[in-house]
Amino acid sequence: MFKGISPIVRSFATSTRLSQSSCKAGTVLNLKIRKSGNEPVALEDSEYPEWLWDMLNKDKKEQDLKTGDIMKWRKKQLNKSNTAKIKNNNFLSQM
Repeated sequence: MFKGISPIVRSFATSTRLSQSSCKAGTVLNLKIRKSGNEPVALEDSEYPEWLWDMLNKDKKEQDLKTGDIMKWRKKQLNKSNTAKIKNNNFLSQM
């Protein structure tokens, strides 16, 4: 299911809530996003917003969308269905 993905991301994507982040607070993240100045430093888990821990959880995002805006959720479902049909038709036409 998650071939080629590091164990940290794999556990993050499959768990409902990761109890701790992958690096300790105060760790320099080495993101190389600034030309000058200090690199960003990891914060305590409690200092990050709650929604951050559910970013990679597709089931949680879908459930939130379904309960929050049913029309947007339905449109997304129809789009997925149509995309799958188009891909299937393209595949069958190549045979």
